[in-house]
Amino acid sequence: MSGSISIAEYHDRIASLSASLRERAEEAEKARRLSRQTVDELVAAGLFKVYQPGRFGGPELSMAEVLPLITRTARACPATAWVLAIVQIHIWLVSLFPQQAQDEVFKDDPDTLACGVLQPRAMAKRVAGGYELAQAQWPYASGCDFARWATVGGLVHSDGAAPEMWVFLLPGEVYDIVDDWHVTGLRGSGSKSLAIDGAFVPEHRAIRFADAISGELGKDRSALYRSSVLPILCLNLTGPPLGAAYEAIEIFINHIENRNLPFSIHKQIDSAQAHRLLGEAMLQTASAELILERGAAMLRDSAAAGEQMPLVERNRVRVYSSGAVSHCVAAVESLFLESGGTALQETHPLQQLNRDVKAMALHAALVHENNLELWGASRLGKPLNSEFV
Repeated sequence: MSGSISIAEYHDRIASLSASLRERAEEAEKARRLSRQTVDELVAAGLFKVYQPGRFGGPELSMAEVLPLITRTARACPATAWVLAIVQIHIWLVSLFPQQAQDEVFKDDPDTLACGVLQPRAMAKRVAGGYELAQAQWPYASGCDFARWATVGGLVHSDGAAPEMWVFLLPGEVYDIVDDWHVTGLRGSGSKSLAIDGAFVPEHRAIRFADAISGELGKDRSALYRSSVLPILCLNLTGPPLGAAYEAIEIFINHIENRNLPFSIHKQIDSAQAHRLLGEAMLQTASAELILERGAAMLRDSAAAGEQMPLVERNRVRVYSSGAVSHCVAAVESLFLESGGTALQETHPLQQLNRDVKAMALHAALVHENNLELWGASRLGKPLNSEFV
């Protein structure tokens, strides 16, 4: 780890923010976005820039170091942790762009935030000096209200060749934010859509996605930027559901302490069924954490060795990520269902946690069945159902 702030200090900073993040969770839910105060506190704590290059004041932490920070944040507010994780990964992605683009984003303001959507929603063509993007809209840009830049996916068409996915860096004045985030889960994340009527993107603000996947863009830099984009993207999204699951366990324990079993004078906390269910939820959550620790270590070690992860191993990390999230979803839902009618109240924390973790699991990078198929097919040397691996 580089930088002058220790990992313990980052954890202390999150601990000092947790009470206020927890207090503002309901406000974020109602507003369908985080508050400016929350974002400013995360910026001041240096939590958004954990993957930012050292020349712009970033500590260049590893995924193994960052994941517990996101998890801890999620225990106070999952929506806050989700925005934190999304912005972190897009700042990492900006750091793969040419030096000129990085300077445009970070040089004058190292605390600049970036959002983005990697789905290739735009059609693009090469023109003199760059690329011309057609009208397009990218849904689910978490934290976009506070970002000054966005990384978005598009398909570049060349004569006689199959279209290739590229990632384009757009300044905030180029795109509009469409207020279409009316959802039942992760409401506080403010994951609205970005839209353009068309845009010119200069050459230095475009990278080929295949080069990001291969690690080619970071080959002459520190280990952090030699990591393949899909594994680091998937893993960074797992901290919020893991933290939500750990929080759900504590909430459930407090919830059943004084709750009677249905049509009974006996307390639920004395029920063998509750004991077994709690034990299973704790096992699922702890198993998720162990799987994620292994995935993060694989990513860190391969990058540190200067090696590109083989395809089958990249897909293994994707399955570890989505599998861990599936464990967290199952744990939270089981605790919610065992908590009785009180948990149906919209403001009950288990109600919100149940909705939030299910929303997280719907992210395209965390669809478990798809990731299982990719891992199995790559292990057998069979054709894959996705080019984005």
